[in-house]
Amino acid sequence: MTVNHAPDRRVRLDADDRRERMIEAAQRIFADHAYDSVSTEELARAAGTTRTNLNYHFGNKRNLYLEVVRRFSALPSHLPRGVAQHDVPVADATRALFTRWLNLVEENRATFTALMRAHRTADEEIAALLRGSLASWEDRILAVTEMPDSEVSRARVRAFQGMISGATTEWLEHGTLSKDEVLDLLVRGAVALAD
Repeated sequence: MTVNHAPDRRVRLDADDRRERMIEAAQRIFADHAYDSVSTEELARAAGTTRTNLNYHFGNKRNLYLEVVRRFSALPSHLPRGVAQHDVPVADATRALFTRWLNLVEENRATFTALMRAHRTADEEIAALLRGSLASWEDRILAVTEMPDSEVSRARVRAFQGMISGATTEWLEHGTLSKDEVLDLLVRGAVALAD
C-alpha cells in the first residue's frame, strides 16, 4: 500500500529540526495508516528527506514509530498534578483537568490517533510505554477526584480510563461525539467515580 502524502520539498535544516520534522511527518502518517502498511521510503519522502537520513537519526522505522508513541505517552505528564484543591468542587476540578487534556489531545491529534493504533499491537515495548502513561493518568485522576490511593480506587480509575480512550476516539476518529460532549461525559464519569 502506498501512502498518498505529497512529498515535501527538501530543505536544509539543522539536525534537531530535521529530526523533529521526521517525527511530525511520522505522526501524520501513522495516524492514517497502520504501521505495517508504511515503508521507510514513504516516511522519508513525507518528511522531505532521504531514507538514509531517516535511518541515520532513528536506525529504522520501528524506532521512529516508538518515538511517536513515546511522545504521546508523555502527554499526561504535561498536565499538572495538583489540580485538586480542597475548596474547589470535584466537578470543577475534573472539568479543568479534562479541558486541559482534550486541548492537549486536539493539539496532538495525529499522535493520539497513532497511539490508539499502537494500543492495538502486542509489542511489549509499546505496551510498557502505554502502561507508564496510564499510571500517570491514574495519579492525576485520583488527585482530582480526591479518592483514596488504594488498589480498589486504582482499579476503578483504570476502568474509567477505558471510557476516556473510547470517548476521545469517538470524537477524533469517528466524529460521533463533539469535544464538548466528551468533556461533559468525562466530568460526569469522574464525579460518579468519586462518589
